[in-house]
Order: sequence, then structure tokens, then C-alpha cells
Amino acid sequence: MIAVYVSGHGFGHSTRTAEVLRKVRERAPGLPITVITSAPSFLFEGVVTPPLETRRVECDVGLVQKDALVIDERGTSARWREFAAGWDDLVAAEAEWLRSRAARLVLGDIPPLAFAAADAAGVPSVGLGNFSWDWVYGHLAPREPALGEAAALARDAYGRAGLLLRLPFAGDLGAFPRVEDVPLVARRPELSKEEARRRLDLGTRPVVLLSFGGPGLPGIDLGAYGGLNGYRFLLTGSSGDGGAPSNLRRLDGGELEAAGLEYPDLVGAADVVVTKPGYGIVTDCIGAGTRMVYTDRGDFPEYPILSREMKRYIPAVHATNDDVRRGRLGPALESVAAMPMPERPRIDGADVAADRLLAELA
Repeated sequence: MIAVYVSGHGFGHSTRTAEVLRKVRERAPGLPITVITSAPSFLFEGVVTPPLETRRVECDVGLVQKDALVIDERGTSARWREFAAGWDDLVAAEAEWLRSRAARLVLGDIPPLAFAAADAAGVPSVGLGNFSWDWVYGHLAPREPALGEAAALARDAYGRAGLLLRLPFAGDLGAFPRVEDVPLVARRPELSKEEARRRLDLGTRPVVLLSFGGPGLPGIDLGAYGGLNGYRFLLTGSSGDGGAPSNLRRLDGGELEAAGLEYPDLVGAADVVVTKPGYGIVTDCIGAGTRMVYTDRGDFPEYPILSREMKRYIPAVHATNDDVRRGRLGPALESVAAMPMPERPRIDGADVAADRLLAELA
């Protein structure tokens, strides 16, 4: 059995790990897989076929967000103190669970708990990621000293990992003693752009997807987007208050399911995605060949790396938080539409990672 610990911070950790596990399942149809995470189980159950089990465990704190664009640093520090108080008991409980299930390998993306528990249980462990929490917390620690303790604990746990599969757009991952690089893990649409647009009856206007993940963007002024009537806007999640203008359409999961679309198909249906840059949405855009208008996301050290490097693979134009919230995106949308599409990079990282995990099992 492979035990897979996944951070609940954002969906990007879950979607890329699920893509790797999908490739593992193709190669090893009968291998039991258990995913341990606080992220929604549907992110895995809709991708990885049985034998698959999910366990709901808060594996890490991640970052507390006020909304999709604003980090709550003080809230993160407070939550970390609560989490740290139960750390030793949590590690012991997970180590006992790993032994009771005769786990043969632990994969972590990228909660420190995965590697501390695996080490305590005597089970080999492999990390997958482009950043680690010791790097993030160390960056924030000058303003929130408790996060310096969080960084030290994470660094110690990562030092017990057997291997890290390092993804592109990487930050400082020096806490891991052994590192191997893999290509981008990226999802691709199953449907063509034309078919996805037909199923959603999107018409002929350029389509812009507003994508702000789980936290959403409650303060966005949806009515202001009515002034951009040359575009058709799509919105998922809980972003925005009040009614939407006629050129903006809210989509929920049930509507996508009824149309036979997954989220990568929705990204592929769009001409432009407006978002904060995170690994998941950036690689979805790369996989679909979709342009991006991106905005700032607070003092998160992954942001400058992503915003710089992603421009090698997709056309991307910056807009301020205020421009996004107030619907002042006309110039950015016109600018990004005029940019040429770069050559797509290798996006077979899921295949490479799956082969490497099965080699570790062997």
C-alpha cells in the first residue's frame, strides 16, 4: 500500500498528486492507495480508480487566507501554535497507522507530517513539490516569529525524507537530502476547445474564466464586469456578491458534471484565465494552451518564481488586485490576446514521477 499525505493548502497540491496517482494506477491496477488529507476527497476519487481509500486528516497548517489574494499571517501563526501543540501525538498516531496497514511507501506533497511519520514507522518516503513549508514559513518569520519554529520543525521532518521529486517553478528545497528533477505535472483537457464551448453554449465572444480557487474572492465587483461586454465571463465558486451582469455566468460543479466537463476542460474552453498564480492553475493553463491575466497574491515567496517562469510557456499579463476587483481588465485582456503562444514544454511529469515511485516500491 502507498500512503499519500497531501497538503490541504489550495487545490494545486491535490490535483497534481492525483494526476501522478492516476498514472501509478495505470501501471499498477491492483496497488492499494490511501490518501490522507484535509482537501476534498472528490479531487482524488474522480481521478484515481479503486482500490483507493481517503482519510480526512489535517496534515499541515499551510497558510490562512482572508481571501484568494490576501494572506492572514497572524492567523497562520495562531493556527500553527494550535497544530504544534498536538504534533508529537499526531506523528505517533500516523506512524502507528502506517505500521498497522503495512504501508510500503509514503508519498508527501508536501506536509512535514508525511516524512516524520514515515521515519517513525520505518517506512521509506518520497516528496513531490516545487516548494516546501520551511521555505515559506522562514520567509514570513521576521514578521511572525512563531513561524520560525514552524520552519525549523518542517526542515527537520523534510531531512528524514528518502527522496524529493522536484517540480519546475521550484523554491529553496535544500532541506531535502536527496533531490531528483521531474518535468511539469500538468492536467490536459479531455475535450477540444470547440466541444467544451459547444456543451456550455458559450457562443462566439472571447471567453474569460475568473478562477480564484477554494477561498474565492468575495470583494470582487461583478457588476463592473458588465462594462466589458465584448467578453463572456465564467465564474466558479463563491466569489463576488450580488447579481451578475448578463455577460457573466456562474457555473457550479453540478453544471460542469452535467455537461461532462472537468475543470481542465473549462480552462481549455476559455481564451483567458484571470487568476492568482499557483502551481495548479498555471499548469492547467500550460496544458490547455490558455492565456492568463494574473494578479498579486500577498507576500508568498512562490509568487515571483511562478510569475517570472510561467511566461516562458504561456502569454501572461499582470493586473493589480484593484483592477481585478473592479473589473478594469480591458487593457490587460487586449494585451494578452495579442501575444504569441510559446512552444509547450514537457508536461509528462506525472508519468516520470509514477515510474519513479514504482521503482522505489520495487
